[in-house]
Order: sequence, then structure tokens, then C-alpha cells
Amino acid sequence: MMRRVMRASKIDIEEAVRLYNEGWRLRPLARRLGCSFQRLSVHLRRAGVDMRGPANPRAPRLPVGERRDAIVAAYEAGTPVSRICSAYSTTAPTVRALAEQAGLVVAAPRGRLDRDLVRRLFSEEGLSRREVAARTGYCYGTVSTVLRDLGMAHHRRRAS
Repeated sequence: MMRRVMRASKIDIEEAVRLYNEGWRLRPLARRLGCSFQRLSVHLRRAGVDMRGPANPRAPRLPVGERRDAIVAAYEAGTPVSRICSAYSTTAPTVRALAEQAGLVVAAPRGRLDRDLVRRLFSEEGLSRREVAARTGYCYGTVSTVLRDLGMAHHRRRAS
């Protein structure tokens, strides 16, 4: 298979430097400018740009504008972080960072659900999945997943 090499007679170095410093990655930026990422890298280095690497990672890409405001408002309203992440295609650390920047009190992320506790509440104390969820503070789906992973009965019949 033949690779297509994109060549550009001239690269707008000022625009390339500006976009790279805003957090653009080399390959997408090179595609946008119509050149190879190697060529772009050479031009940026010649322009004196501090290239990012493991010791100097990319600038943080936090959501901006209305999207950022909506994420902060949802967090402030008490929407679970997992739902915010799904609704706005972001991650939990990003949601917490935005809330913290907005001056909100940010709760520490919850740890894993204690499997022994779930097993005890479900089998020994006879609580339902919903009751286990309410007692532990996790959602019904999380409790169900843990019980399934533990090999516990999926459906339990109530004594009549």
C-alpha cells in the first residue's frame, strides 16, 4: 500500500507555534497545516518552541465556555460524577478539577466497593440489592455487578 505524503510549500510558523502552545498535538496540527509531523516538529524546534515530552506534557485540555459552566452547574446540583462524565464526554478528574476551579468543595473520589461487605449484607443479612445499594451509597447497578462477579444468585426469591 502506497502512503500519501503531504507536502506544503510553506508552513505558517506563527500559527503553528500558537496552536502547539494552546495544546494541539503534533499529528493533528500537521494534518491541519498540510505537512508531515516530522517536518512540523523540525520547524517548531527551529522556532525555539519547547517541545513536549514525558517530562513536559501537553497543556491541560479542560472544557471551556458553556460546556464548562454546564459541568460545574451539574456538579453543584449534586449530579453524580459518573453521569456528568457520560453526558459531557469527559473524565472524573476533569469534572473534579473544574469544580475545584469554580471554588466548590470537591469530595474525594470514592474507592472500590468493598466486596466482603456486599457479600455479607446480601447473603448473611438478607438485604436486597436495592437495600445493599442504599446502605453502601453505591448505585444498584454497581452492587449488581459486584454480586455477579462474586457468583452470587442473580435473582433471589422471597420467602412466601
